[in-house]
This record gives sequence, structure tokens and C-alpha cells, in this order.
Amino acid sequence: MNDLISIVSGILVLILILLMAYFASRFLGKNYMRSIGNGHMRIIDQFAIGQDRSLLIIKIKEKYYLIGSAPGGIQMLTELEGEFEEQDRVGTSGSESFAQYIKRYRDQLEKGKDHSK
Repeated sequence: MNDLISIVSGILVLILILLMAYFASRFLGKNYMRSIGNGHMRIIDQFAIGQDRSLLIIKIKEKYYLIGSAPGGIQMLTELEGEFEEQDRVGTSGSESFAQYIKRYRDQLEKGKDHSK
């Protein structure tokens, strides 16, 4: 009987440790993303477009850039015009705001093409 109790208590302790590690890593990950942009560079928003691939809007000093990130490397795609608000990542989906950024950027590109004709 004592052997059964010690086995069950050992399994429960293991499950408790795994749950604590999971929640601690989620908490630390969110706080790391917030503290990553304390200098002259900030990640304004990011959007996953596939496994290990993402698009990021980054602010460096007063300029905004669209960056592509993939396992093969990181590449600056273009410099963006306009102002972008940093999204609070807690409790927001993020993809809706990123889609709005991309739509606004497309609109700006189309306006620029219309003026060049």
C-alpha cells in the first residue's frame, strides 16, 4: 500500500513540476518580448506566415521597416511610411492589426503609382 502511495505521489509531483515549468516559460516569454525593445529598436508587430517564418514591423529610431525572418536568415523587405502603434501582445490576436498595417501599406503603394502616371 505504501508503494502505491509513493508512486502516485511521485507522478503527481512530476506533473506539478511540468505544469509549473510550462507556465513559467510562457510568462517569461511574454516579458522577454516586452523588454526586447528598450533601446533604439522595437518590434512593433509580428505575423507568423509559416513554420519558422514570420514578417515583422520594426521601428529603428523614427523609421519603420518590414522584415522577413526565415531559417535561412533575416531580410529587410522595405521601409514603411506612416506611423504604427505598438500592439499589446497580452490578450490580442496580433494578426488583425498586422493585416491592417499591410492594407495601409498597399494603399500607400497604390496612391504612389497613381501619382506617377
